[in-house]
Amino acid sequence: MSLEIFDRVLAGYTMGLHMLYTYWAISLPFFIIAAEYLAYKKNDPYYLAIAKRWSVVMAVLFAIGAASGAAIAVEFITVWYKWMYLVNQIDILPFDIEVMAFFTEVIFLALYLYGWDRMSRTAHMIVGGLVGVGTSASAMLIILVNSWMNTPTGFNIQAYVQNGQLTGVDPLGASLPVAALAEVPMGLAGAWFVGFGSVAGYFAFRKLTKKNMTTDEKEYYNRGLKLSTYLGALDAIFLGWAGDNAGKTLYNYQPLKLATLEGVMQTAKGAPMALGPIKIPDVLSLLSTWPPNPHALVLGYSSFVKADWDPIWYISHNAYDLHATLGILGALVAWILAYSFWRHPKNSLFKAFGLDNPAENKIPLYAMFLLGWLQLVAWESGWVAAETGRQPFVIWGPMTQTTSGLYSIQYVMLTAEGFNNSPEVLPIGISIMIVLAIAVAGTLYMLKKLFSGKEVSADVSSARLIMAANTGGTSPLNIKRK
Repeated sequence: MSLEIFDRVLAGYTMGLHMLYTYWAISLPFFIIAAEYLAYKKNDPYYLAIAKRWSVVMAVLFAIGAASGAAIAVEFITVWYKWMYLVNQIDILPFDIEVMAFFTEVIFLALYLYGWDRMSRTAHMIVGGLVGVGTSASAMLIILVNSWMNTPTGFNIQAYVQNGQLTGVDPLGASLPVAALAEVPMGLAGAWFVGFGSVAGYFAFRKLTKKNMTTDEKEYYNRGLKLSTYLGALDAIFLGWAGDNAGKTLYNYQPLKLATLEGVMQTAKGAPMALGPIKIPDVLSLLSTWPPNPHALVLGYSSFVKADWDPIWYISHNAYDLHATLGILGALVAWILAYSFWRHPKNSLFKAFGLDNPAENKIPLYAMFLLGWLQLVAWESGWVAAETGRQPFVIWGPMTQTTSGLYSIQYVMLTAEGFNNSPEVLPIGISIMIVLAIAVAGTLYMLKKLFSGKEVSADVSSARLIMAANTGGTSPLNIKRK
């Protein structure tokens, strides 16, 4: 294996494993705070038990996610140091601010975990909310750098492309690339949806597999399933808009990447949307434009010079199709189940699928289990599509038209130019791979201990005592504990 291939595999491996933790870090704080709020508002010990147990889960996942993030930082400055050097010269500001966002996460997570029964309910929930703000801000800042790689700005690109000289550097301008208009909403909405979906999948799994459940266990799992489904259904609205907005942004600013993801080989007006072997006329043109225009011109590979074609476009296209299909199915299941939990519909169609009582019937539980955890596949495949869809460039550039009428990308850096070709990267890369593999195994072991080491009924009993000791006051969120 060549060093270039090794470095690419290493990058995909580390990013793929790190992404297993990021969606938890972004979504769990909001799930936990919602459960804590409902516990106080409804004086419900089951929601409090959920919040307390899952806050420990959040801490474990956060710690290991931070370790994997540190491994990636090492990789950036060793394996991809040529790319990192350019980022350091132009677009380092988001990375600098991200360090402060990370400190925000750490500080408020510690306060939240320590603050149970040591601060007012309102203050405790605010601290938990700040954990979510910190993790979301951290993700947003990293995505800003990725957005800059797709639509670089903040320096004289033409001068750099022509003679390699960096002039006119504007760090603030580089921190606000146009691709962020699509990537930030899509990244946050996707992380929240995968997090809420996988949590719902867990509760559905426990409902399906736990034998001889006590009343406390049944109520605990029912509330967790309902809350995560409601949050997922709510976020699915935001996610639908974010996906549509991302497509329109690609159409306007990266038409070659849009062609890669959608598998558009030939430029056409009224471009069809391909769903496997099925092609729906005009739909891609309709969805890619604003105002919607079913006859709009969509550029395909035929309009670009062959040197700029993505050599692995089929990977990007298939990963994107998988991502979109699972995301749409997951959103539909979340909406249907949320409606069923809310209304308990009695008509024959809903009854036939067990939706009159979705928490107790196997069909909706299996649907939530399968589609909930398959959102993790959608999350990973979405990042595969996004990153391989930028090839062969690690940093994009402006699109120009050649004398032949074809378009060309004036790239800032090819992926093949950004890697470290020194054999010294081999021990570093292999060490990173081994450490991250151990981290994943350790995570699974710790989560198994957390979920099986203490019975749910014990958590509920403890929460019931806490609620009984703190009743009273004039508000469900009374600041003074009684």
